[in-house]
Amino acid sequence: MEFKEATLEERHLYYKKEWKIKDLPPFLIDSLKQREFGFDHDGNGPKDRYETFNSVREFERFMKIKAPYAAYSSISYYEKPEKREGWMKAEIVFDIDAKDLKVRRCDCTPGNICEICLEDAKELALTIIDTLRSNFDLKNIFLIYSGRGYHVRVLDEEALYIEDRSKIFDYVTASRVPEDLFMKHGYPEVFRKMFAFTFSRMKNMRSKELIENREEIINRMLNRRVDFLDFVRKNTKKRILESVAEINRELVDGKVTIDTKRILRLPSSLHSKVSMICRVVKDWENFDPLRDAVPKFRK
Repeated sequence: MEFKEATLEERHLYYKKEWKIKDLPPFLIDSLKQREFGFDHDGNGPKDRYETFNSVREFERFMKIKAPYAAYSSISYYEKPEKREGWMKAEIVFDIDAKDLKVRRCDCTPGNICEICLEDAKELALTIIDTLRSNFDLKNIFLIYSGRGYHVRVLDEEALYIEDRSKIFDYVTASRVPEDLFMKHGYPEVFRKMFAFTFSRMKNMRSKELIENREEIINRMLNRRVDFLDFVRKNTKKRILESVAEINRELVDGKVTIDTKRILRLPSSLHSKVSMICRVVKDWENFDPLRDAVPKFRK
């Protein structure tokens, strides 16, 4: 499928004929008055900031009349969202953009996306969700298709008040090599899962032996086999693990996770750059953006 920019007429068509206020997720409707909203009206970024709405009807009227190029809402709740003052709490977010993936199965050049790298982005998002559930016992998690990737949004009450999110980011993305790779649970288990994702997609490996034995290396790693890289030198093994950890950190946009005043694309809004709908994903395993997030004017 070719991704192309929506025209002004197509944007108005989408918001008048297809977009409905009920497509906005309940977690945003319930906190509408505490959120800051931002809008891009011409494709040059969200310069219209600090917007607030006192009712769902007011918000609905705005969207249908303005038909914005892009719409955003804050991950934070404020006492005075029109001034971004009185910070109360904020969602924890992990932002995976398919066009920025450092490793991928396809041959897309940086900045471009295809069906395969969108699948890779979803697999990464689901791996992160699995870690959040199994290691942090978080349950109120939403997966959002953002138009060119995925947002993982955490709304568990106990997580909303955490202000320093850098350690959570490092843990969930497995951005450092654990001292003991083969502990059954905890961080080593997280690293092994992320190793499998990243190493299976790494292409620029100089060693033919690594490429030929890639699948076996991953299987041994996942099964906690200490001989998973027994055919390379100790320094080479260390370098491979450090390279994987470095790539892991770059697969997710850490600035989004750490910044509690970030704004994110609004679920249900149109990503006009690629003419795709930013949508809440309900069926995580079977969701296909090229089927489930395409506006009717494209069909």
